[in-house]
Order: sequence, then structure tokens, then C-alpha cells
Amino acid sequence: MKTIKYFLLFSTLVAVLLTGCESLDVKNENDPDFATAFSKPSDVRGVAGSMFNAWYMEVQDGYEAAGLMLWVGADAGTCSWGNSAMRDFSYEPRIAWDNTSSYPNATQTVRQYRGLYSVLSSCNEVLAQVELGDMVITASDGTDETPMVTAIAHLFQGLSLGYVGLIFDKGFIATEYTDLTQTLVTVPYMTMIDTAVKCLDKCIAICATNTFTLDANWVPGITMTNVKMGELANTAAAVLLSYSPRNKTQNDAVDWAKVGAYANKGLTYDFAPVMDDIQWYTSYHTYANYGGWGQADMRIVNMMDPRFPSRFTDANTWSILPARTTTHTAGIDDRIFKDFGFMSSTTFRVERGYYHFSCYRFTRYDNYLSTWTTAQPQFRKTENDLLKAEALLHQPDLAAAAAIINAGERVTRGGLTPVAATASEIENAIFYERNIELFCTGLGLEFFTMRKADKLQAGTPLHLPIPGSQLEVNIMENYSFGPGLGVAGEDYSNGGWF
Repeated sequence: MKTIKYFLLFSTLVAVLLTGCESLDVKNENDPDFATAFSKPSDVRGVAGSMFNAWYMEVQDGYEAAGLMLWVGADAGTCSWGNSAMRDFSYEPRIAWDNTSSYPNATQTVRQYRGLYSVLSSCNEVLAQVELGDMVITASDGTDETPMVTAIAHLFQGLSLGYVGLIFDKGFIATEYTDLTQTLVTVPYMTMIDTAVKCLDKCIAICATNTFTLDANWVPGITMTNVKMGELANTAAAVLLSYSPRNKTQNDAVDWAKVGAYANKGLTYDFAPVMDDIQWYTSYHTYANYGGWGQADMRIVNMMDPRFPSRFTDANTWSILPARTTTHTAGIDDRIFKDFGFMSSTTFRVERGYYHFSCYRFTRYDNYLSTWTTAQPQFRKTENDLLKAEALLHQPDLAAAAAIINAGERVTRGGLTPVAATASEIENAIFYERNIELFCTGLGLEFFTMRKADKLQAGTPLHLPIPGSQLEVNIMENYSFGPGLGVAGEDYSNGGWF
């Protein structure tokens, strides 16, 4: 197995310097020495408090990271423009991911990979001080805030490692206990996930045995207490376990009792910080929905209103579109006019494929697109409720699973008929709600949903490789995934939805 000698990823990453045959030295030459920057408890507290923003910005930066390309790759959204690898990742038939460092869209995976490790590095630096260095963080009134700071660091340590595991096929595990002067080896994505959940468990334990309230500006719009942070960590653990499978066989083998245990203690609120368009903003929600950019894929439209085709095939498709629904109609989801808006034309280019065309766009975030100051979700309570239902489906407790779904937005906002307590109806409803009610919320949600159901189009990479530029620095052989590259059904899809 290829190895990496030094893996120093500082939170303000600005340079990657090759310093030996198999070594990687990543450092920020503009920052003060580590010992100076983290010598004061107030400095460490400030870094911990900034982690909410740092991690949110990494997973909500669709333009320079993976959010938009995974969204179109899941046939949730559609966009023919070349920006953000959206055209390349949505070609039909699918093509392999170009993992060379010279690929114009290489930044999508590079930014995502390095960004998550940058957050992880800051968390490790904080934990090195408060857990290994016995630093005590004291508030101005004398309150011991060390548990609060430690809990935050473990939360984002877990989320950063976990999202590397969700998106990439493998990665490096580095925690506060890792000796960075020794050889680190890559580990498979499930090892990343398992380690991430253990980090989240530490956060959960601290939140359950301590009382604290975070500074108001750390998570704008949410009074984040130990209780709410514990709920967030529980939902995150359930998310990682539920979304990690690369195919349906793996999905059936998930420890669903464990998922349920986390989800039962999960979010009772939406984790949706209020944006200010300065430090807090989401380019994922912006470019997926702004006029002239992303639109809702016809697969989504057809799910809500089966009268519409699930894809455009030629110019004549426009002439066979039914009249749009604007009021409650039996058999049609009310959310097609509550959350989506009809368009009589599209700006996409014909020569790039009619399969990109759509007649609907997502309008639920239009207030954000006009004010830039609304609360924008990464995790919603609804997502946690569906995790509860999914765990009950697999245990099984079908009546309880159906009750959760029927109490949710599917019935209350969508106006759809309640589901029966059968495994097939419940499974289909969970899949449906993740595509419709949770449309364009968190990074990769629709992609992970399609992946674990074997519904991604044939040839679609099931995960991304370590970025080519990082492989070059590590003196590792380049590799990628796509049609014929990797193992079918494990590295690229051999399923599909049509």
C-alpha cells in the first residue's frame, strides 16, 4: 500500500510543498508559529467557535467543491453549463472522472478534499491543547468552558472525517493522537466512517454530561446549547451510517438498530444558520437554483406529477407537456407548485443534450436568492425523522415507520395519501421524501440516496478518488472511477433509474 510520510494539514492551508521522495508537508507560511497561535486559551476557544462556520462553508460551497456535480450526477438537478464539473458529471452516457491534476475542473475534488482536512486539522490542534496539553478554557465569569470547546472539536473532527468517507473511496485518518512524523496509510471509506462516528460519540458524551451555551455569533440564528449540539452530533452519526453504503446490498447490511439509536436522540430543530452574505453564505443553494443556472431534473418533476415525462428526448417534448398544476389535485404532489416553479423554456444548449432540459426550477430558496440573509439548511429535522423511519423499516417495525412518514411533510405539505404499513411503500416513501422534501439541502444527499438504492445512472462513479494533485504529492499512482474503471457496483454504478 502506498504511504505518506508527513501529513501536516493546517487549518489555513495555502501551500503544498513536496519535500522528499514520499513526503508531504503542508503549511501556511503566512501564519505565526503553531505554538504561538495556540498558546492562549482565548485563541483556542476562538478557533473552536469558528468551526461551525468553517465546516458549513466547506459542505455548502458547491461552486468550487463537489456539491453541484454530485447534485446533477444524481439526476436531482440539471445544468448543461461546464462550470463546477456539472456538464462532465452529467454526461449521458456517463464518462469516467478525469483525475489528472491538469483537468480544468480538478478543483472540485481538490477543494472538497483539502477543505475537509483543513477543518479536521484545526479540530486536532484544539484537541491537542485541551486534551493532550491539559489547557483549561475559562470564561470571564470563571466558568470552565473546556468541555464546550472539546465537544465542538470532536463534533467537527467526526463530520470532517465522515464526509471524506461519504465522498471519497479512501482517505487518511489523523486525530489528536496521531504521530505525524510516522508513516500514515490510506484506509477504506468505511474505516473513515467508523472513526468519524467514534469522534461524534465523544461529542455526544460531553454534551450529555455538561451544560453550556455557545456564543451567539458562532451559529447565527440558533441558540446552540449542549442539548442542541448533542442532537446535531447524533443526527450526524445516523447520517454517516445510513448514507455510506455504495449499493443496496451494503445498505441492507447497515446496523439499523444503531442508526435508530442515534436518530432517536437527533435533531428536534433545523440546523440552518442565518446567512449574512459575508461569512455565511451557500454557493451550492445559489447556483443550483439561481435563474439561468441549475434547474430541477425531470426525474424529480415526474416523481411529483407523473403526467410529465421523466426526461426530455427531443424538441418535441415541449409540445407534449401537460398543463401545470397550481392547486391540490389527487395523485399530484402539492409541492410541485409550493416549492417549484414552471418554466416555459430553458436556456440550456441543444447540442449538449436534450436530457439536460427541464421545465421546472426549485423556488423554495427564492427568498434567500433575493435577500441573501435567510436561514439555509444543512441538516433538517425532517431528515432525522426519515432516518428514524428508515431504521424502523429495517428492524422491522413497519407501523411505527409509517406513522413517522405520515406525520411529516409528505402528507401535511404534499397532500399525498398516507402510506400503508408495508415495507415496499415505506421504502419508496423514504426515497421519495429525500428527493422531494429534502431537495437541495445538504451536500450529496440525493447522490447518497440514489447510490445506496442502486439508482445512479450506469457508469456514474459511486465515490471520488483522492485528487490527482494530492496523489502526485504523495508519490501515489493515479486512479479514477467511471465506466470500466474500478469494480462495477462498488466503484461505479451498474444500476440505474431508467
